[in-house]
Amino acid sequence: MNPTAGVQTRKKRKQKHRDAANKIRCGIMSEQATIIQENAAFLFTRLQKTIEGLTQEESEWKPTPESNNVVWQLNHLSRIINLNMPRLIKEDKDWSPKNWDSNYKEAVIEIKKLIQDIDHGKLTVLPELGDLSKAQLEKETKYWGGTRKHKEGLFAYLAEIAHHKGQIAYIRATYARLHGKKWKYP
Repeated sequence: MNPTAGVQTRKKRKQKHRDAANKIRCGIMSEQATIIQENAAFLFTRLQKTIEGLTQEESEWKPTPESNNVVWQLNHLSRIINLNMPRLIKEDKDWSPKNWDSNYKEAVIEIKKLIQDIDHGKLTVLPELGDLSKAQLEKETKYWGGTRKHKEGLFAYLAEIAHHKGQIAYIRATYARLHGKKWKYP
């Protein structure tokens, strides 16, 4: 392992925080946006750790016949991260990533692809979250059958990520216990 890698990472983090502070001072981005961006980054990291080492068998297992499995959870999260959040941020209800399958919700997608799609969406969403101004966050828009502030929509989507990450953790832990395996919650 490179002994200077940790120092370089800390330097990059410090520079990133200095850059963000400068953007806030100049009015390019809001402090609220920075906090929302940091929360999103935290949730994406927690989700990544929760699905690390996930097998296809594990991802298809359901605790009950009526339950959703991890594949369903990941498909749902991918659509939130790749469609819903960017559409809200960009203020374009019809926006889709390039080459997005319009039948994604019903498509049979392997877990590796779902995870790649979530990672791709994260790379789109995180920088855009940090660039939102206070006015953009406070702006009222129509969605979900009513008028709400953009930040409220973002809060709801971030809550969805946390909620479904928890469901995935529950499914993985239950699967492990019932199959005599160990799974350590990250």
